Amino acid sequence: MSATIGNAAVTAMERISDLIGLVYDCILDPAGWQIAMDAIRTELNFCYAILAMYPLPAGSVLLSVSSGIDAQWLARLPAYGEDIVETWGGDDRIRQFPLEEPIVQSQAVPSSALEKSRFFIEWIRPQSVSDAIAIGLERNPTMVSTLSLGRHDDAGAITELELAALRIIAPHVRRALAISRILEVKKIEASKFAAVLEALTIAVVIVDEQTRIIHANAAGQAMLRQEDPIRMRSGQVLMHSSIATSSLRASVAEAAQEHASLRAQQFGGIPAPRREGAPCIVHVLPLQRGELISGLTDRKAVALFVTDSAAPLSFPTDALASLYQLTPAEVRIMELISDGKSLSQVAHMLGIARSTAKTHLLNVFSKTGTRRQSDLVRLLARFASPAGLEAIG
Repeated sequence: MSATIGNAAVTAMERISDLIGLVYDCILDPAGWQIAMDAIRTELNFCYAILAMYPLPAGSVLLSVSSGIDAQWLARLPAYGEDIVETWGGDDRIRQFPLEEPIVQSQAVPSSALEKSRFFIEWIRPQSVSDAIAIGLERNPTMVSTLSLGRHDDAGAITELELAALRIIAPHVRRALAISRILEVKKIEASKFAAVLEALTIAVVIVDEQTRIIHANAAGQAMLRQEDPIRMRSGQVLMHSSIATSSLRASVAEAAQEHASLRAQQFGGIPAPRREGAPCIVHVLPLQRGELISGLTDRKAVALFVTDSAAPLSFPTDALASLYQLTPAEVRIMELISDGKSLSQVAHMLGIARSTAKTHLLNVFSKTGTRRQSDLVRLLARFASPAGLEAIG
């Protein structure tokens, strides 16, 4: 790699890191989502971006932010609800798309079907939008959140560079939205952050880069005393399985870095089932702004939010995802390949290019130390067995 190319790559990563910083700023101030969406859209050369978070089964929209859409076109958008779903192949098709994976419309939907859509005819083409991307961020019984982006004719085709950047950014947006919802999607003064955490009825534990406990709110202290689903040993936070504990330690170490790694899955919700099996999730939030933890510590710190999961945990895939740091797309592809599907079938089912599916599969092989489909089948079988999990944990 030449010095010029290398410097360009570093600069691009720095810009993406800056975008991620804007995303995490939105946890304290939801108004910042407008700034973040404007920046992401502009940096990646899209003509519009829409971020939305909806409660289920019904209720007021929790968050809706648009960027780059004229007011007249934005006002028309709600009239196309069902048509928009159909332009992506319908509800059943959309549920197949992996979370956090940018789905390119021109790859996922035949042009013949798209061009018959009222939404395409009346809203997309009049604005000279040539293609679009949809990213599912959350899809559970209590909430749906999505990020959508449109590409203008003049910007040319969507390339792998934009897709790669979105794969890095999307998991951070997902985590920020999850924690924002915990904090009721409202503005919080940085100086009052510690007081807000203390008042929460969910468990919050502040730890250093080695998962040593700095502070826990009342709910967190109660959870640690009960040792379910987290516990304390020698001043450190542990979970019931060594797999989950290892994942937690890796996530905390990454989040505590001054310039946190772009490997966003490290910041993900870590499955932490209670003893009786009730699903819980640990969300990891980097606390890189000193004023956030003023009065608590002067050390590098990370916040752990322990919440009930809206969806049941899935074994063995959740255990595999935690142990091997697999993305949602990689997990889904591993499941389908292990079930006997061909790479072409997997790509079609997930609405992605075959080359993208192959890249994800190669990542699965690399992360899990496997080489072929039969290896993945054996790995899943091993994790499906309580004895196998116990041996690994």
